[in-house]
Amino acid sequence: MLDKILICALIEARSCERFKRLSEGLDDEYLSQFYRRFMESEAGHYRTFIDLARQYLPEEKVWQRWEEWLQYEAGVMLSLDVRGDRMH
Repeated sequence: MLDKILICALIEARSCERFKRLSEGLDDEYLSQFYRRFMESEAGHYRTFIDLARQYLPEEKVWQRWEEWLQYEAGVMLSLDVRGDRMH
């Protein structure tokens, strides 16, 4: 259960990062705010999943496993060739 919840949190966290980048790189104020609101929403989803995991499991275990997933993800990213059709 913990891994499933944390994978959901990771997906939401990465979406948050993408929308943040989009919101910062636009000259159009309307679109910038549009993507900023998506970023804020995704950040809330990420936190919801982390909080859910912490409700059912010890906080230390949640954060330890979270760090393991982040390290695993970093390793996967390093193993991939850089391509223009990938967004991460």
